[in-house]
Amino acid sequence: MAIQDFTAGQVLTAVQMDNLQANDYNQTVSTKTASYTLVAADKGTRVVMNSASATTITVNTSLFSAGDTLFLQNISTGVCTVTAGTATVSSAGPLAIPQNGSGTLYFTSAGVSIYYPSAVTATPSGLTLISATTIGTAVSSVTVSGAFSSTYDNYEIKISGGVGSAGGALSLQLGATTTGYYKAGNVNSYAGLFNGTATANAANWNNVGTHATNVLSGQIWLFDPNLAKPTKFISNYQFTGTTGDSSQQSGFLDNSTQYTAFTITPGTGTLTGGTIRVYGYQNS
Repeated sequence: MAIQDFTAGQVLTAVQMDNLQANDYNQTVSTKTASYTLVAADKGTRVVMNSASATTITVNTSLFSAGDTLFLQNISTGVCTVTAGTATVSSAGPLAIPQNGSGTLYFTSAGVSIYYPSAVTATPSGLTLISATTIGTAVSSVTVSGAFSSTYDNYEIKISGGVGSAGGALSLQLGATTTGYYKAGNVNSYAGLFNGTATANAANWNNVGTHATNVLSGQIWLFDPNLAKPTKFISNYQFTGTTGDSSQQSGFLDNSTQYTAFTITPGTGTLTGGTIRVYGYQNS
């Protein structure tokens, strides 16, 4: 409930006392569905915004006194912004209140206030997990659908945790395209031998990962797979056998097709276990 006003000599009734105590646990709530300007009666209450559109709560001077507070809350999808009218509003955090966000408005004088947000929109990570596909048992290929969209331009694919039935190199195919794959790279053995590799107009990008009876490994970066331009890639892997090797590859797909899916295939045998994770890089 709002603050009560008593006069000298007035008898405080049991009902009034109950109401005063109730306010400590259950503030008076006024719900707004459009932009709103605070009034003096809002002191000590909870103002709740419920609008799917962007709104404001405006703060003017000479309505509140030093030490007065009120609680602001947003329960709908439209962002509500605490806005200085004739009063001053400062904050160490954002003045925008997202859905299910809230905060306390505290007055240091009649015309100066501080907004203390208790919930704010989280800053998105630069790298977002889009999907995690579990590889089955003795599978000859794994297709990941819905991997790419207009939300991100660039992606990272990580393959780990499983094994192959035999040793070989992983290949990657975008969508159903089986031509136009170009790449160059190197395969370096732990014994110090260097081998350059290259393919032109191939059916896929090979050597993007490795598999054996004790390892499944691959890390691939894709650039623009869902844009109407050639898709580019960079990859590397590390074979864990002492007589094995590591590899770095890069190249492009010679078309302007927009892709949403890709397929990973072992060079020989099958794959068992492990996970293919797809991450998107935030555009901004």
